[in-house]
Amino acid sequence: MRMRRWLALYVAVACCLGFAGAPLFTPVLAQAPLPDNVAQTPPPPPPGQNATLDSLRAVRGASIEVRLYTYGPGDAVFERFGHIALAVRDTLTGEDLAFNWGMFDFQQPNFLGRFLTGDTRYWMAGYNTEAFNAVYRAENRRIREQRLALTPMQRGALYDYVAWNAQEANKYYRYDYYNDNCSTRVRDALDWVLNGALQTQWHTAPLERTWRGETARITADNLPVFVGIHLALGRRADAPLTAWQSAFLPEHLADALATTRVGNQRLVTADSVIFAANRAPMPATAPQPVLLAAFIGFGLAALLYLWAGSSDVPDVPITSRAAARTEAKSATRSSSRGLSIVGVLWYLTGGVLGTALLLAGTVTKHEPYMGSNLSVLLISPLLLLAAVTWPWREQAGRMGKVARGSSALVAVSAMAGWLGLVVPSLMQGSMVVALVIAPIHVGLALAAWRRQLPPVLRA
Repeated sequence: MRMRRWLALYVAVACCLGFAGAPLFTPVLAQAPLPDNVAQTPPPPPPGQNATLDSLRAVRGASIEVRLYTYGPGDAVFERFGHIALAVRDTLTGEDLAFNWGMFDFQQPNFLGRFLTGDTRYWMAGYNTEAFNAVYRAENRRIREQRLALTPMQRGALYDYVAWNAQEANKYYRYDYYNDNCSTRVRDALDWVLNGALQTQWHTAPLERTWRGETARITADNLPVFVGIHLALGRRADAPLTAWQSAFLPEHLADALATTRVGNQRLVTADSVIFAANRAPMPATAPQPVLLAAFIGFGLAALLYLWAGSSDVPDVPITSRAAARTEAKSATRSSSRGLSIVGVLWYLTGGVLGTALLLAGTVTKHEPYMGSNLSVLLISPLLLLAAVTWPWREQAGRMGKVARGSSALVAVSAMAGWLGLVVPSLMQGSMVVALVIAPIHVGLALAAWRRQLPPVLRA
């Protein structure tokens, strides 16, 4: 009966804390000035729709060259994924513009709110190609140039498309990390001018790539981001990607274009590195430090349990018990207070992150890849209750029972999330963080219940 009450309390707290935050995001979601990824004016018709227009495009495209520039990783986290630009050069006028779909501004109104809710507003713009490349040279970022073998009519059509897209009414779009970003926009523009040839060829058998794996690979040298990625991404991020989906990364788009043929001709006629950066290469695969994670998780759990034991009153004869209590009083209080601080900080941090994770996977536009996430069992809003009550864990009254019960429920929930990772229908690639978080929850729960355990189990 008690267990039922605690389960009911867990569900109630999780729902209240999780969905109470939803109204905070509602005004942000309501502020989107345009529908998602929809331009205000219709795009030009693709090639093959209007013979007269295609003839004019062929004349216009006779003097146009199309190149693709792929830029290597930079220093900032968001630069680690690389970048890409589509350059259009007119040999008659001398105009040479690199069209960049990765424009954003940290200072734009409500940037943080848009970022948190997945409603980040990006736009595209054209820049002088040489000046644009100079920026990446100055940042020591590799530049790869590919010349595309398009017909004059296709080059003219592509010019029409990017000119339309660059207009003020059409340049904005809702950025999506995996499905609609600076790289997929270039992919889609080329696919548009090639009448779907890229999508037809690249939507084949899935590759050995996933959203989680590629993101973790790129952020492997940044521990907080690496851990955050594994916590934030749900099991949909572990689905194998096709070449079409893999093009969310500029390097994969450039590699796929290099091997693509349209008809009997290669799409890329020249492929070269015009600037070689002095940087260490990116790892080929994402690290999986499972053994290290288990060592850290179980090791910290054991230390927490032993720490709780250092505040136990020594079992001594009754004649000297008072003296022992007096002698150990200062050390005992210090040890208990230290464990209280550590436990509150651990639960508070996890509770805040868990609430954000629950909201992100349910009421924001991050849901496609942050939803269906077992990590909400590892860190959930229930941790906030554990944080508030943890200092009373050693008390015998109601607050003590609530503290010990909440820590036990946190541990049970974490173990359920951990075990769920090996169930085929629930499996997701976040075992590395689960091996750290779940044992620590269990260690804290055992520490809270230590004085209620039989003496033989407290050693």
